[in-house]
Amino acid sequence: MNGSFEIEVAQLRGVLKDVVGVVEARNTIPVLSNVLLTVDHQSLTVTGTDLDLMVQRRVPLAQAEPFTTTVEALILDRIASKLPADVDAKVKLADGKLTVSAGRSRFQLPTLAAEDFPVMQPVARDACAFAMQSIYLGAAIGLVSHAINTEETRYYLNGIFMHAPDGQDLRFATTDGHRLARGVVTLPDGADGVPDTIIPRKLTKLLSGLLDRHEGEVLITVTDRLLQFEMGDTVVTGKVIDGQYPDYARIIPVANPHRLDIERDALIAAIGRVVTVATDKTRVVKLSFSRDLLIITVTSPEKGEAREELPCGWDGPPLEVGFNSKYLLDALGQLTADAVEMLFADPAAPVVLRDRADAPATFVIMPSRV
Repeated sequence: MNGSFEIEVAQLRGVLKDVVGVVEARNTIPVLSNVLLTVDHQSLTVTGTDLDLMVQRRVPLAQAEPFTTTVEALILDRIASKLPADVDAKVKLADGKLTVSAGRSRFQLPTLAAEDFPVMQPVARDACAFAMQSIYLGAAIGLVSHAINTEETRYYLNGIFMHAPDGQDLRFATTDGHRLARGVVTLPDGADGVPDTIIPRKLTKLLSGLLDRHEGEVLITVTDRLLQFEMGDTVVTGKVIDGQYPDYARIIPVANPHRLDIERDALIAAIGRVVTVATDKTRVVKLSFSRDLLIITVTSPEKGEAREELPCGWDGPPLEVGFNSKYLLDALGQLTADAVEMLFADPAAPVVLRDRADAPATFVIMPSRV
């Protein structure tokens, strides 16, 4: 089948930016390196997949001669990025070759048959479905993404756990065994029946980029096997992680008696300075508390020592405790209040970080040996 269409280069760039992120750079199945181009008389739909995720983006066309084919995703994306943004590109399929031309530039690319491209089936419409504003969904994902596990041995931790306990609110949680992050949002209409769902790490990363670029409402459809996110002309479909997420709520301390009140920005800046002398082996910062003073130290046999003093509010006895500096900075970076709370029990117990007692975001970090 031969055909053609014209599209503004800037528009083509935007379409490909939404889709190519799902395509792996290396594939043992050649067609998975390609995107599927589906052209009808009025629109172009570009589809990319890695067999576990699929992204489709539709864009209207003024006129077109229908065709369907697949072409290498990264090459087409690079071509679009190098062409002038304010010109029209003509894309033509003839004799198994896809020609892309704009101005005096012309590229001819090999194609693979569209029939060999695997397309995931859409999620059933009778599944649990609800809507969220893109800004709130993006914020919920961004809040907890830093604590997603990356070790393949505990695959069931390699994503964001989304659930609605008792139908009261919608929660997003992550843990890698060393730290935990949880965000709570108001339950959207229709989400009370959402099944416990582990959203894979790659899908959350892909969604974060898409949600940054798309405004408005996102329709979320969930089954026990599949997730679908519809935002404007972009649809993302993915498999959920098949596993049982642990009862993470048991990890969150409920009776840490000692509270530290401190300026968030000052603490972030101080940690950033003292870790200048840290190495990969000595990323631990030591926090020493007294009634109105926090002392932060890093000691590295190879690089030296660093010390900072900060005013604080502390209602417990003198205490020394160590933490992985990256874990602290990741959690503090997600808090929003000028002054934040850290709740302690003893040097070996997990600490809770939050903006305030009723804040929707909670972070837990296990101490490190110093």
